[in-house]
Amino acid sequence: DYRKLHPALFEGTLIQFQHFSEGIKTLLPGVFSFPLVSTKQCEIVAEEIQHFKKSGLPYQQPNSMNKNGLLMEELGLNKQIEAIVRVIEPVIKEKFPEMLGSTGIDSFKAFTVEYCGDGSDSSDVELATHFDNAEVTLNIPLAGDYDGSELYFETKAGYLPVDMSIGTAILHSGRHLHGVMPIEEGYRLNLIIWMRSSEVRNRECPMCKEAPTLEAVEFGTGDGFTVPRDTNKLC
Repeated sequence: DYRKLHPALFEGTLIQFQHFSEGIKTLLPGVFSFPLVSTKQCEIVAEEIQHFKKSGLPYQQPNSMNKNGLLMEELGLNKQIEAIVRVIEPVIKEKFPEMLGSTGIDSFKAFTVEYCGDGSDSSDVELATHFDNAEVTLNIPLAGDYDGSELYFETKAGYLPVDMSIGTAILHSGRHLHGVMPIEEGYRLNLIIWMRSSEVRNRECPMCKEAPTLEAVEFGTGDGFTVPRDTNKLC
């Protein structure tokens, strides 16, 4: 059994969101940032993640691109992630209305990414230019003291980096090409939430650009493709 370092984190009472509605900044066209959680709260989440990884319990690679992250579902924090999604959804409706449809955000995948400049072959050092399996992506820096490792986005002027600070979220379309430059030294930890809208992706899979085949699973899980909504299931 996993012995939690911060039990209150799992009860949903520890994380309080900052008032960010008037603090939304446009970093680049289609890329926004705003303060979301405090530095102290980020520290608590980061400590719990490292505590879990040291526990010896097995965990999956979060995706095909990152080796060293952790799925929040495996840690037991999906309810907290859902709370973040509900807080953010009005901002998504304002900034990316074409990415929602009538279903809104009805599934998500949340995981951490870790970049380390220790020279180890097992460390993630950079991330090639890509787009996400999501309608909208939220990126929250949790911890880090490092050089390099800039998050960059495609623009008409080329690929440009954006500044990151602990607890300040970055919001962008999952279709927006982006990547991470090599980390030179140090370490950084970010929480990534891929947010999905079934009405949008039922028409076309964002990865293969074809109409998806639907398979019923528990509502709120899977890759966001749904059978008719009144069945209350996703695939």
